[in-house]
Amino acid sequence: MKHLSLKNTISTFCILVVGALLFSCVQSNRQTGKRTAQKCLDCHQEMGERLKQGFVHEPVQKDQCEQCHLPHGLVGGVFLRQQQPELCYTCHKTIVAAVDQKSVHSPVAEGKCSSCHTSHNSVYPKLLKEDPKTTCFSCHEQGEFQKKYVHAPLELGCETCHDPHKSDNIALLTVEPDAQCRSCHQIERDTFKNAHHNYPVESGCLQCHTPHASDSPNLLKKTLHQPMQEGKCDSCHQVTKGKITTRAPANQLCLDCHKTPESMPGSIHKPYKSQQCVSCHSVHASDERLLLAKSAEKICLDCHQTNVRANGSVEVKGQDGPLDVENMQPKMVSSHEPVEKGQCLACHNGHASKRKSLLKYDEKKLCLTCHASKTYGKNRGSHQPAPEQSCDTCHKPHQSSNEKLLVSSQETLCFSCHKKEADERGRFSLHQPFASGNCSGCHQLHGAKEDKFLKANNSNGALCASCHESIQKTSDTIKPHVPVAKGECNRCHSPHSADFPFVIKQKPGTLCLECHKDVGQTIKDSKFPHKPAVDANCIACHAAHGSPHEHILKKGQPVVCLGCHSEIAKYWRKGVVHKPATQNCLQCHMAHGSNEQGMVSKKGGLLCADCHTITGSDFLKAHKGIQPSIKSCNNCHDAHGSPEKGLLYPVGHTPFLEGNCTPCHEERKN
Repeated sequence: MKHLSLKNTISTFCILVVGALLFSCVQSNRQTGKRTAQKCLDCHQEMGERLKQGFVHEPVQKDQCEQCHLPHGLVGGVFLRQQQPELCYTCHKTIVAAVDQKSVHSPVAEGKCSSCHTSHNSVYPKLLKEDPKTTCFSCHEQGEFQKKYVHAPLELGCETCHDPHKSDNIALLTVEPDAQCRSCHQIERDTFKNAHHNYPVESGCLQCHTPHASDSPNLLKKTLHQPMQEGKCDSCHQVTKGKITTRAPANQLCLDCHKTPESMPGSIHKPYKSQQCVSCHSVHASDERLLLAKSAEKICLDCHQTNVRANGSVEVKGQDGPLDVENMQPKMVSSHEPVEKGQCLACHNGHASKRKSLLKYDEKKLCLTCHASKTYGKNRGSHQPAPEQSCDTCHKPHQSSNEKLLVSSQETLCFSCHKKEADERGRFSLHQPFASGNCSGCHQLHGAKEDKFLKANNSNGALCASCHESIQKTSDTIKPHVPVAKGECNRCHSPHSADFPFVIKQKPGTLCLECHKDVGQTIKDSKFPHKPAVDANCIACHAAHGSPHEHILKKGQPVVCLGCHSEIAKYWRKGVVHKPATQNCLQCHMAHGSNEQGMVSKKGGLLCADCHTITGSDFLKAHKGIQPSIKSCNNCHDAHGSPEKGLLYPVGHTPFLEGNCTPCHEERKN
């Protein structure tokens, strides 16, 4: 009913608000004499003036707010008719990219028009958010465009050569690359011919020149092929009928100068073996070292299978093109730094190697070229794989679906060798890191300074305290258990698993009695042992790690005893209380066992005599002139509490209750 009432209240409120809005519009129309509905700017004049400054979006200029916004909505909201980019495309249809176009600007492809443009107005043309000359640098690294030599059109803005949205040419160029260059550079001029050693160059500009900025004159790329740098174009080319041709196929020309060895044991890169040089290298110039056609990472991934997308899915390139296996491959969790940076040549040779997988060095040495041997080498602080094995026993070289490039999860990997520990997982109680397979929670497998590759010293409890800090925290009020104070956690607990709760090594009582042998002897010799002691259930009364109470009891006296013996206190609230009972049960009782019934420390009246005088005239007077037996105090008195004065039992023999003892004890009367 409450929900229904709230729903009705909300509905009523909405009706009232809409009614108020409609009433205000009608009243305004009556006052002006118009019957047309009010427009947005009739109320929001200040907003209209502010949004019409600078370069203004056409619907804003024409006061057509409803072209993009819904005219009505809930209070406090301004709602668009559609989301980006569909809303923008209702007018800007020419910007929609076709599927077969060679290049589409990333924000356009993602439908994020507002990445570059504002919605209403701007101080910059085309509603750009920033100055046209700097807009592109909000995404593109500006350093690549600010080198010693800068291409002149760059000063005029990127749109001189590029379309900001989409293009049928590479790199969003407005026309085909060579045609773009020829639109400014006159190839028939002598200056152009002389710069190209009088060769009739008409195309292929981007083979030698970088289009934006360079540290080399004439915007040449960083690395130049030696014959080209020396102007010896005829080493590879010849002019036939005014056209430049090669003297032989490109790959053959490379081999005329760069001889390949007849044989090389180990591994040979397939393109190198099949003499396909230009599949990896540029023939004239490159911004990459070794005249690579593009970055090593991009070249390698053109052929080598795995390419992980930003969202973690995997693309496998097969013979028939990209094969999406997003639902078949796990998400990559960790990547080797050289892989992240595209530094394939940090570990691999480009052409051939005496070792497998074109590795530069033997697997046992390769990793140590980057990872310091003092941390990862064969020393006390680094876990070593089995003999004759190397880092790849545990780690993948490129990417992994596990942390730290592990070949599998920690538990699978560690337990594949540590069989004994693997069997321990079937025990009753498991240490949480061990149960979850988080071996690195306690162990540091590389660069550890402690035995067993532990992260910290375990003899002083430092390792355990990294998680169980509160247990070792002591104060003036807390009395710690001696092993806890010394940090000797492993005296009671197993590091991985146990057959008893809380990963303790033995049954609680058995474990405690290994140190407290005197208590064990007391329990054994007592005719009346304490039941929790007999059951070896020490933690029924004692805290395992520490307590503010004496003997590290879980609760103070007498509360700890009352947890089981609640009947003792039944007359404490309304009645007469024996004072020692409310202070400390151990004034009269033994904690673990006794030869006297009730686990008292002395027999009968001998215990009472420690506090009470059991001889003399006053004592005789209180007992009607009869001298009680030394063993008989508990025959008449409740040692803990009673509703009657003198701690007498509430139910008694009639002569006794009347104070007449002589009918039964005539012979004992003095």
